[in-house]
Amino acid sequence: MKMPDNIDSKLLAPCGVNCISCERFQNPCAGCLIGDDGKNKASLKCKIKTCFDSKKFSYCSRCSEFPCPLMKKHSKKYVKRYGLNTLESAKRIKHTGIGKIMVQDKEKWMCPQCGGVIHFQTKKCGECGFEQNI
Repeated sequence: MKMPDNIDSKLLAPCGVNCISCERFQNPCAGCLIGDDGKNKASLKCKIKTCFDSKKFSYCSRCSEFPCPLMKKHSKKYVKRYGLNTLESAKRIKHTGIGKIMVQDKEKWMCPQCGGVIHFQTKKCGECGFEQNI
């Protein structure tokens, strides 16, 4: 998939992950804030999604309990698996704003070789296979 000119703000997950950078995005997942169609069992059982659904928040950082133990555990897991600090990403929502984050994330996750999307799980472009050290 090529990086779109503008990334829809609904692709910024409550935990701070930009869904466009996920290898499951559109294969077949549409993103955490968009719906449950195409999500795998792990995504459907996501405790963060369950939490924000019940509290009616779109983003964890807007909750009075942030950063909660659940978010800290999630971030620790993502740092270990992918080198992605979701806690810091979620904090950006509070301090930077969604629009600016989407511009920053486009720069961060766009392949410099072909304009495709670099996946946070593999650090590789889904189009050309270029590997980036992010």
